[in-house]
Amino acid sequence: MSHYEYFLIFLAPAFCAYASYTDLKTQKIRNFCSLGLLYVGTLSQLMAWYLGTATPLYILGLFLGSGIMAFALYWFGIFSPGDAKLFWGLCLIFPLSLFESLRGVLGFPPLILALNIIIPYAIGILGYLLFKFVSMENKRDFLRYLLRCNFQKAAVLERFFSLLVFIGVGSALTSLLAVARWHTDPFLRLAVILVCFTLVQKLLSILPKTPVYYGLVSFLCVCLIIQATPSVMTLLSGFTFFFGLSFLIFVAAKQFVLSLVSLALENTVDVNRLQVGMIPAEQIVEIPQDNGSTRYEKKHVEFSSRQGDDIVISPDPEGLTPEKIAQLQHLAKQGAFTEFNNEIKIQPAIRFAPVISLGVLLTIFCQGPFYLKLTQLF
Repeated sequence: MSHYEYFLIFLAPAFCAYASYTDLKTQKIRNFCSLGLLYVGTLSQLMAWYLGTATPLYILGLFLGSGIMAFALYWFGIFSPGDAKLFWGLCLIFPLSLFESLRGVLGFPPLILALNIIIPYAIGILGYLLFKFVSMENKRDFLRYLLRCNFQKAAVLERFFSLLVFIGVGSALTSLLAVARWHTDPFLRLAVILVCFTLVQKLLSILPKTPVYYGLVSFLCVCLIIQATPSVMTLLSGFTFFFGLSFLIFVAAKQFVLSLVSLALENTVDVNRLQVGMIPAEQIVEIPQDNGSTRYEKKHVEFSSRQGDDIVISPDPEGLTPEKIAQLQHLAKQGAFTEFNNEIKIQPAIRFAPVISLGVLLTIFCQGPFYLKLTQLF
């Protein structure tokens, strides 16, 4: 690599260091940093075109692909606007020669950076939660609460339906990838399936949950599964194994982790004691009644949901604004939240700039996804 490319690589952690400092101190990333990095990254790609190291088509794909991925991370409530702009700029500033040993999709900078950010963060959170569970005194009471709250008949049927959708999406994507002859490592394929499944779930959440909805979606998923399976015996054995494994991972283990998160990280705060910047850990939905009145219902969601006029609050990394707090306190005075004892669950504000900085360092030192470097070492 040239001195110019080393200079670009040096700029990435330098911008991240400043973003981490402002994020930890003020809970915000200044536009001077995020937009400045986006500007420098765009200039670096234009310079790469001028030097002949990148084509206009690659630059356009990189700009649009990283922008879409940054917006998706913001839309799902994982990143704040500042985090998303910082991520977008970082994807543009990395020189192409940094990933010259990689081929295909694994050499795409936005995917590499996203994997190096999300996977270590998830491992760290999971390790902390398991430590809290091991050090917990009333483990038996916690497990009873987990079974009582999350494995009731209606909840189990809903999760079985989600698993059917997941297997249907996986079957459809597997068939498409086979037709396209796109061969990649199993981990990346699973990540693509999970992203597509999350998008499908997000789109299906808009539709009304009627018997016709469940019937049509289930029928479509079963058709996709049958089409992707060569024989009946393979269908039955594979479906049973995968369904059991999916239930163990995406239902039992998932509910165990979510319950630990609720116990270890979330706090209950009275509506009158809410402060600006607090992040809700649950969603409150406005439900009109037949008699003209309005009822408010709490829902636990894994991602932020910004669409819908019926959503009062939802998990959002930007936190509560003064206007939203005033609205909630006004509704509480009217008795809208008496069913909840005027209390809302709050989750800790996560400073993602240091996490992004760790992902940048892993990307630079590993010159690709960090888990590939680990497989080479071991």
